[in-house]
Amino acid sequence: MSRENVAFVCSVAAIVTLLFTIGLSRPNLLVEDNLVESAGALGFATASLLAIGTAIRRRVSLSSIEKNILVGTSGLCLILFLSEISFGTRMFGLQMPRMRGGGEFDGGHDIVILALRLLRDAGPAGYLAAAIGALLFLTLAAVLLHMFRQEVWAILRRILARPFECRLALALAMLASAVTLDLITSYKSAILEEVLEFSAGGVLILAIIALRRETGSKMVEHAPDSSLTDDKHALSARIFGKPTASPALAEVGRRSRERAK
Repeated sequence: MSRENVAFVCSVAAIVTLLFTIGLSRPNLLVEDNLVESAGALGFATASLLAIGTAIRRRVSLSSIEKNILVGTSGLCLILFLSEISFGTRMFGLQMPRMRGGGEFDGGHDIVILALRLLRDAGPAGYLAAAIGALLFLTLAAVLLHMFRQEVWAILRRILARPFECRLALALAMLASAVTLDLITSYKSAILEEVLEFSAGGVLILAIIALRRETGSKMVEHAPDSSLTDDKHALSARIFGKPTASPALAEVGRRSRERAK
């Protein structure tokens, strides 16, 4: 992992710890539709706009894979934004569908909650089916990892080396942890969940900014020198009051004179 990524991960961990400590002493900041959740929703909306704007921007040199990742990131951030505002139910007085077992289906994490409730209601047969499915999934994953281990290591090295991929992976890990914490009925887990969601929005924004900075530096490095040469000759002409030929044109003129002799 590069030093920049190590420093970034450590900084995010310190910020999450600090916000969690503040949340324990000021829990009113983390209730529904309060400061932290509203700021998190704004962060996801900003990340969504930044991602799609970067993907369609013509002056940014991106590969097709990077464009697809940005479009997917924009869609994910849009869903997270809508989930944070409960799809506008409290803002516009809408009524969302009722879930089996209580509550309303007003967030993306409710899919996991609904699946667990269905599994619980199915009894031993449901648990057995889930265990078999999980075993088959892990077996298939292990086989695929073994077959494509070189490609997997290459992807991991790329994620650890580049700021955009590393920050995107970190944000996804934080969001997955937040969904898991939402399943736990605990005061502290609820606070940590809100902190992780809020911090993930900021990490996604910084990931897209890192990609824009990286592609911008590449364009500067690969810019042709002809424009710089022309600017020098134009400046020389302004200073001395007469046009000055470029070295290439001067060489052509010298060769023409030699042929004439």
